[in-house]
Amino acid sequence: MMRFLKIVFLSLVIFPWLFPANSFAEVYITREEAAKNIFPSQEDYTTEKKDFDNQPVEVFTFFKEGKVIGWAVALDEMGKIKPITFLVGINAQGKVVDVYVLEYRDMFGSEIKRKSFMKQFKGKDSHDPIKIGKDIDAVTQATISSKAAAVVVRKSLKVIEELKAFR
Repeated sequence: MMRFLKIVFLSLVIFPWLFPANSFAEVYITREEAAKNIFPSQEDYTTEKKDFDNQPVEVFTFFKEGKVIGWAVALDEMGKIKPITFLVGINAQGKVVDVYVLEYRDMFGSEIKRKSFMKQFKGKDSHDPIKIGKDIDAVTQATISSKAAAVVVRKSLKVIEELKAFR
């Protein structure tokens, strides 16, 4: 029995070294699927890749009856160890419609993908603080991931403001 306990203990100590947190990745939904979920009434969409503050982003523009009904911005933000890929939907009025975690690469903190956390961003616009501890409550034991989500939403709103300014 002692030998078994030693083996279990050693495997718990050695396992993290053999399989570090940065080798984990889980894809929850594709960009296209999430974007279509955000704007189900869309009839057409385009995508374009842009750089925002030296960071690559992908912007989906959604149309209905030839008019823009909104955008979805896909971008990465650093979690504790690895980046988290998000998609933020923003309507034509500049308000957040929905937020999805597309890919999560860290071992802990993936609870931010829950709707109970993400729904806090709905209706936010660039005039809102969108900060953990102010108008957004963090997920317990996922503070870094929660902050990453808030940062992504703020960045996405700025991307769309810039896009609208140049059109």
